[in-house]
Amino acid sequence: MNVSRLLVVAAFAAISAPLACSDSTSAPPVGKVSVHVVDANGGGVSLVAVDLYKVVGTETTLWRGAYTGSTGVAVFGETNGGIVEGDYLVHVTFVTNFHLADGETNDKPVTVHGGDDLVVTFQAVSTVPHL
Repeated sequence: MNVSRLLVVAAFAAISAPLACSDSTSAPPVGKVSVHVVDANGGGVSLVAVDLYKVVGTETTLWRGAYTGSTGVAVFGETNGGIVEGDYLVHVTFVTNFHLADGETNDKPVTVHGGDDLVVTFQAVSTVPHL
């Protein structure tokens, strides 16, 4: 009887230890997405509205929004907990005198995995005529 009781306790300990050490509340894997908007000369375009849409099936939901800074870069996931793994679309809207360059597309797809540090680039051209 003592031997069988000892086996039961040993089996319980063997199963319980790994379960007790696991963290079922750990955060999901996250990554970071940077959006770079550049002009025809490779310079950054500031004040571009950049939206990150989460894609689930055929539905999209606005996930985060930002504006490009003086270098033409907006970063999602750097200071606000990261971007959860998944599929997203990056959309830009120009509030200054620029538009997408010929052949450039908006709503660029990006897939984020844990630990990713991705860069999505958009080419823009000025709408102001050069003298």
